[in-house]
Amino acid sequence: MQPVVSAFLAVDRALNRIIAVIAVLALATAACLGLLQVVSRFALKIPLEWTEVTIRIALAWMVFVGAALVFRAGAMIAVDMVRHMVPQRFKRLHDGFITLVTLGFLGLLGYWGYIYANRSATQTLLGLDFISVYWAYISIPIGCLCSAIAVIARFIEHEPVSDEEQELELVQ
Repeated sequence: MQPVVSAFLAVDRALNRIIAVIAVLALATAACLGLLQVVSRFALKIPLEWTEVTIRIALAWMVFVGAALVFRAGAMIAVDMVRHMVPQRFKRLHDGFITLVTLGFLGLLGYWGYIYANRSATQTLLGLDFISVYWAYISIPIGCLCSAIAVIARFIEHEPVSDEEQELELVQ
């Protein structure tokens, strides 16, 4: 394997470890704050308005950044009808086309997410007046960048397999 490709895949592996930690921490934060919100609102009769918005931010980061792990594992929902019709010798070409379409979508989503984050940078979060909305929306382009790296790394590392092998791999 070429040194540039090896370095890219090493960066991808390190990034995946960081992403996994961020996604787990975001989920744990959302779960703990959800429990705190329920207890404070219904047991103590003291609603904490900042927990709801913090949960939404944590879930946004978990979803957008964590999507890279799903892309890397090849576990995104796929429409396989066309792939089943493509002869085995053209599956790599088909996978390359799907990779390019996915990268195009991630590029557009990341671009508009970045624009939207910058446009709303002067707004603050409801209940957290000291935090800009920017920090919630910037999860979109960061997640798209991480997902794009994961999509490219998956394309580089995985040779196309037959449909039967792919179905067995997903079941196990």
